[in-house]
Amino acid sequence: MTHRRCPHLHRHDPHHGHGRWRHKKKLQRRIFMWFGASIVFTAVVVLLAFRMLSPTERMQQDMAGFERFASARFESVWHDPRSRWALVHDMHRDLRLDVTVRDAHGAVIEQAGAPCADEVWGHLRLTRHDGAPLGTVTVCGERYQWGGWRFGVVIFLVIAILWAAAGMLARVLLRPLRKLEVMARKIADGDLKARSHLDPHRHGELGMLGQTMDEMAGRIDKQLTDQRELLAAVSHELRTPLGHLRLLIEMAREKPSPKLVEEIDKEVLEVDALVGQLLASSRVDFGTLHSKAVDPEELAKRALARLDLPADRLAVVGNAEMIEADPTLLARALANLLANAEQHGGGAERLEVRFLPDEVVFAVEDSGPGFGADERDQVFQPFFRGEHRAGASLGLGLSLVRRIAAAHGGRAWVEDVDGGGARVLFSVGAVEQRAAAE
Repeated sequence: MTHRRCPHLHRHDPHHGHGRWRHKKKLQRRIFMWFGASIVFTAVVVLLAFRMLSPTERMQQDMAGFERFASARFESVWHDPRSRWALVHDMHRDLRLDVTVRDAHGAVIEQAGAPCADEVWGHLRLTRHDGAPLGTVTVCGERYQWGGWRFGVVIFLVIAILWAAAGMLARVLLRPLRKLEVMARKIADGDLKARSHLDPHRHGELGMLGQTMDEMAGRIDKQLTDQRELLAAVSHELRTPLGHLRLLIEMAREKPSPKLVEEIDKEVLEVDALVGQLLASSRVDFGTLHSKAVDPEELAKRALARLDLPADRLAVVGNAEMIEADPTLLARALANLLANAEQHGGGAERLEVRFLPDEVVFAVEDSGPGFGADERDQVFQPFFRGEHRAGASLGLGLSLVRRIAAAHGGRAWVEDVDGGGARVLFSVGAVEQRAAAE
């Protein structure tokens, strides 16, 4: 016989993490792209500024051309003092250059403007056709100021752009954090309806965090609401049997009889069943499953025997195999299905155990009116009582069945039965268990 065991609380969904993975690195990419774009934009601005304000390459080209031009002009008028004088003064007047002309021995023969000191713009060495030196021409002008006030304006604009980009980046990145902070403060103040409303597609990892916090707040709010409803319902349900017990005990004191003892025993069993439901619910809530090898067929037989139902109502489909599960919780789930069929479904007609390749299914058929189309999604909700199945119950039975099934990697659902009635089913996930020798 092959042993099987149930997986952990929930089956792994292969598609569950795909949407989250797509946004896992989104914040990192966003920061990288923002800083990268800022750096590239700043570099472009700086390069354009230096291109406009720094004439180094153009000056070198202009200087070489000026030296060729001026050397040719001075060599052509060198022996004509009047033309030479006119050329020097034209350069001073039209080009705003200070020009000093010296002969081959270094004596100044022409000068226009101030003598050149340190800021020499050009130094021409003039020669004759045979290579003999004629003299030199020294040219200087105003010192280059690197754009003057315009360079300061460009630098200011670059700093302003970087500052504005950093401010926008900080604002964009901190907006989701501020929403999370507001939500956390509201929850800390007791407002469990507070939500961040962040979208993972827009806010990346912070959106995922916000969505997780929204889900967490919703679950906490629902759990507290269910606990308050459960406390109110249990308090109400316990008052009835306890009141009957007090009355029966007083009657038994006055006139003891076997019938009164039997009535007291029924009320005690009702209280015990309610307490059992609550204990099973708390075990599922805290995940305290005590799994061991269980025979589903034997478990179903005992469930029928506890409710004094005939053993021939049990049907086994497939090859019977052991499973690993919590026998107490499975017994509670079967008892809830059978009790629900007996109390609200006109009686349990059939208990079926199906052994499938990857799970074991328990199904209980009744002869009642069945479930309405609008009840199928609600019958497993806590405190729900259907129109045809209302009665003196707490409305926790089928809800607990679904939670026990989920804790064992399964699910719970309902089906219609041909000819009338309903079939309530729950499954226990089962996977191959290695042999003990391995």
